[in-house]
Amino acid sequence: MDVDPDVSLKDAVAQFYSQHGFPGDGGIDAKRWSPVGCRDLKVYLPNFEWRRRALPFHDIHHVLTGYPFRPTGEFEMAAWEFAAGRYPNPFSTLFCLPLVSLGTCTIPRRSFSAFVRGKYSQTLYRGYSYAELLERRVAEVRAEILPPGPVIATPRHYFEYLALVVCSASVIALPLIALILALAETF
Repeated sequence: MDVDPDVSLKDAVAQFYSQHGFPGDGGIDAKRWSPVGCRDLKVYLPNFEWRRRALPFHDIHHVLTGYPFRPTGEFEMAAWEFAAGRYPNPFSTLFCLPLVSLGTCTIPRRSFSAFVRGKYSQTLYRGYSYAELLERRVAEVRAEILPPGPVIATPRHYFEYLALVVCSASVIALPLIALILALAETF
């Protein structure tokens, strides 16, 4: 999504939601179920309180970073957000952690690049008021949270990314291992 850096975040987020067929609030105010999806695929998930608090900032991150609203963009976003700062709730972390492994498998270079960029960035999850952010210009907030130019990976970034991928793969593998063990006991 190409965003005019001189518009307010309010206008940019409204354009983001409109472009992707979401309600004006992105589904944030839905009490029970909220749409999640990319492109034409929409799935409705329970709209837990932790999700309602995180989603507005996550969507602003899409607008500011330019990571597209499609599966590969969500993989990049997950790598960036984990590197830039922790999610506000452990459930948010568990919900998004598998996306890192998916990104590593499908777009490894882009996922790692997003992670490294995130190490030089900060998220909006802590210390920001959503209402106040919406009144600010896109360029102003980008300058505040994103690196000013290209970033370079250090050896430490490779180790940190590997540790994140191992955690991500574990979140995916543990339920499968438990299922296999449970099935093995029945035979």
